[in-house]
Amino acid sequence: MGKSTTYQKFETEKFIFPQELEVWYLLPAIRKKLALALVKEGMAQKDIAKIMNISAATISHYKKDKRAKKDIIGNSLDLDIKKSVKKIVQDPTIIFSEIMNLTKIVKKNGLLCDIYQKQKDLVEKLPCCNCNPESKFCH
Repeated sequence: MGKSTTYQKFETEKFIFPQELEVWYLLPAIRKKLALALVKEGMAQKDIAKIMNISAATISHYKKDKRAKKDIIGNSLDLDIKKSVKKIVQDPTIIFSEIMNLTKIVKKNGLLCDIYQKQKDLVEKLPCCNCNPESKFCH
């Protein structure tokens, strides 16, 4: 008996969960943007590293474009990043909630779906559950 079309689709296409996209692409991009904006604001790299729970070398790599090289969010979050940076400078303990807020904005604006489409090597583009919750396929 032959395989169903749905099963064949699973053999030919790799599915990525939205959480994987966030961990592999979105969070590094947001961290980089925040770290560089905080440096620009005059905060010391060691202080940024401490509040972001990353190494000072990571910030150095961000500056030299050795880490999170691909700018997947472009300048679509620039205004939101600036607002977050001002808040973080006043109260560094809110960095976690600011990063979470930025990820929510990305999802709300459909940018996560754009990232998915750019990162996927699909034979045919699958619908995105973030945009279309009724879809049976999701990244």
